[in-house]
Amino acid sequence: MLASSVSVWSQSMAPAADTAPNASASAMPAQTAQTANGKTLATVIITGTRERNEQTYQSGATSVGKMPLAAKDIAQSLTIVNEKLIHDQGKDSIKSALENVVGITFEAGEGGRVGDNIRLRGFSAAGDIYLDGMRDIAQYNRDTFNTDRIEVLRGAASMLFGRGSTGGVINQVSKQARTISEHEVNATLGSQNYQRLQGDFNFRLGDDAALRINTMSTDGNGRGDKGSASTQRRGLALDYRLGIGTVNEFELSYYHLNYADKPDWGMAWLSDRPAPAPTQRYWYGLDSDFQKDRADVITLSHTHRWSDGSSLKTTLREGNYDRSMWATQSSFATGTTALTPETLVNRRTNAKAGDENHSFVQSDYLTRTQWLGTTHRWLIGAEYALENSGRATYPGLPISKLPAPVGNPDSSAIDGDISRRQATRFQARTLGLYAQDTIDLTPQWKLVGGLRLDNFSGDYDRSGNVAPNNTALSRSDSLLSKRLGLMFQPTDEVSYYAAYGTSFNTSGDLYQYDPITANTAPESSRNVELGAKWELWGGDLSLRTALARTDKYNERNTDIDTANNAYLLSGRRHTNALEFEIAGRLSAQWDVFAGLGFLHAVIDRSGSNASGQAELGQNPGLSPNRQANFFTSYRLSDTWRVGAGLTAVSQNKPANSVTTANRAPGYAKADALAEYRLNRDNALKLNLDNLFDKVYYNTLYRGFAAPGAPRTVRLTLTSKF
Repeated sequence: MLASSVSVWSQSMAPAADTAPNASASAMPAQTAQTANGKTLATVIITGTRERNEQTYQSGATSVGKMPLAAKDIAQSLTIVNEKLIHDQGKDSIKSALENVVGITFEAGEGGRVGDNIRLRGFSAAGDIYLDGMRDIAQYNRDTFNTDRIEVLRGAASMLFGRGSTGGVINQVSKQARTISEHEVNATLGSQNYQRLQGDFNFRLGDDAALRINTMSTDGNGRGDKGSASTQRRGLALDYRLGIGTVNEFELSYYHLNYADKPDWGMAWLSDRPAPAPTQRYWYGLDSDFQKDRADVITLSHTHRWSDGSSLKTTLREGNYDRSMWATQSSFATGTTALTPETLVNRRTNAKAGDENHSFVQSDYLTRTQWLGTTHRWLIGAEYALENSGRATYPGLPISKLPAPVGNPDSSAIDGDISRRQATRFQARTLGLYAQDTIDLTPQWKLVGGLRLDNFSGDYDRSGNVAPNNTALSRSDSLLSKRLGLMFQPTDEVSYYAAYGTSFNTSGDLYQYDPITANTAPESSRNVELGAKWELWGGDLSLRTALARTDKYNERNTDIDTANNAYLLSGRRHTNALEFEIAGRLSAQWDVFAGLGFLHAVIDRSGSNASGQAELGQNPGLSPNRQANFFTSYRLSDTWRVGAGLTAVSQNKPANSVTTANRAPGYAKADALAEYRLNRDNALKLNLDNLFDKVYYNTLYRGFAAPGAPRTVRLTLTSKF
C-alpha cells in the first residue's frame, strides 16, 4: 500500500511535508526557515511526527476534527480503520471495513433507502457519512479502492458537521498524491468466482506536484447454490496536487464508481427469527433483478498558508449520483411456522430509483493567538450546501413474481417495463457558520469550546404522486450547536478528557416531508463523555477507553399537536456506552487491532397510545448489548506472516419494530490470514473469511433479515514498483 500524506497541526502551523499516516503521536520539534515567494521567512518551530519503515494498524493523525491533530488530542471517542488494516483483512467495501468498529450495526432499506445504511450507538447514521469532511449522503454502496482510512467519531457532533450526527459520523479519507513515484497493484482471485484488480499509481511531477491514479475492477457471485446474487463494480479516482507544502497549494480530484449488481435482500422473519435452513443457502431473486448505481464526484481545493502559520482552506465539490433497482423481496404465506423443501416462497418486486446532485463550498481558517498569557488555536469556518434529490418509481413493473419452492428456487428472468416516473424532488439549502477555540490553559490542561449556527431549508415537490399526496411542502429551521471539552495531559503519552456536545435532526434530513413533519421542529440530542487515551511503548501502541451517554431528549412520536398539525417532540431515548480499544504494534513483528463495546439503549418516553406505551423501557433496536472485534498479525520470518481475527455480536433486533419479537441470534465468526513474501516488492496473501462457515445475520430490517457472507477464500498477489 502507498502511504498517504497527513500532517499534525504544528506549534506554528507552518507548511509541512508529506508524512506517514501511521506516524506516532509523539512530537519532534525542529527549527527551520521557510521560503515563500523568493523570500526567507523568520525561523519557526515545526512539530512533526516521526516516520515508520512500515505502516501499522495504529491510527496516527486525523482530520475528523476539521484540523490535523493526533488522535489522542481529540476529546471524543474516535476509531480509525486505516489502509493497512483494510488491506490485510481484504476488505473491499466500507460496510465490511466498519465491522472493525464497535457500536456500528447495519440495516437495509430504511425509509425506502438503498446503499450503505448504518447505525452508530443505535442512532441512524444514514445522513452522517462524509467524504474528506464533506457530507456524502447519496445512496450507494461504497468501495475501499480509494480509501486511505475511515474515521468514526462517536457522539453528538453538530458543531463540526451540522445536522444529524446524533450517534456520530463516519468520515472516509481519500488517498492523496504524494511527491514520490511509487506504484502498487493488487490482483485477487477467490471463491464464488471472485475477481478483483486494484491499481494504485503515484507519479511525482516535480518538487511540489504529483498525480495519483487509483483504479478498481471487481466481479463476484454472492449467496446461492444455483442462481446467485452478484456484484460487478468499476472505479476510477484521480488526484492532482500542485504546490504541495508551499504557500499556495491546489488539489483537484475526481472519483467515479459504478456497479451493476444482483442484490440480495434476504428473507422475511419466520416465527420471530431469521428463516432457518435451507434459506441461507439459496438466493430467491431472479436473473432479471438489478441494482445499478453510479457516483461521480469532482473536488477542487485551495490552501493558503501565511508566514505566521495561519492557513485558509477552501473546498468546492460537485457530486452527481444515479440509482436504480429492481430486486426481489421474499417471504412465506401467513401462518407458516415450519419449512419443507416444497414450502413456497412468495416473491414480490422491490423497486426504487432516483438521482441526486450535491454542491458544497466549505472554508476553514486555522490560526493561533496569544491572549492573557494563554495560547488559543482557532478554527473558524463556513459551509454552504445545495442538495437536490429526486425519487422515481417503476409503474410498469409487475408487483408479484412467481413463487418458488424453498428448496429449489427458479431464478429465470422475467420481463418488465423499467421506464421511470418521477415521483418527488427535494431541494435542501444549508448555510453553516462555526467557530472553535482550543485554549492551552497550562502545559497539561486544554479547554475546547465551539459554537455553530445552521440554517437548513427544504422544498419538497410531490407533484408526481397521486392526490392528495401531491402538494408541495417546505420548511426552514435555524439551530445552534455546542461543543465543550476539557483535556488533562500530564505527559505526552497520556490524555484524559471530559466532553459535551449537541446535535439536531430536522424533519428533512433524509430529503422528504409529509404534511405533519413539514410542521415539526427539529429533534435535539446531547452527548456526555469521559475518556482516556494512552500512547505506549514509544508511541507504537494506542489504547483508549470511554464512558458515554447520548440522549435524544425531544424525539418525534405518534402524538399530534393538533393546534399546529405537528408531531409532539415529547419522546426520549438514550444510549449508555462503554468502550475499550487497542491499536498498534506490540513488537516489531506483532500488530494488533481490537475493540470491546457495551451498549445499553432504552426508550424512556414515547407516544401516549397503546403501541407507544408498550415501547417504554425497550431496546430501540440495532443496539446490541455487546460487540467485540479482534485482528492480529505476526511476522514469523522475513518471508512469512500469519494473522487471525474474530468478530462477535450479541443478540440483536431490527429498528422501528420495538414491540415485535423478531430477534437475530448473537454470533462470533473467525477469520485467518497467511502471507508469503516472494521478494522485497512482491507478496502472496491468503485470506480465509468466516473460517468455520458460521451462519449469521448482520443486516436487519423490520420486514426481513439478510445473512452475512459464507466462508470465502481469497488469494491476492501484491506487487510494488
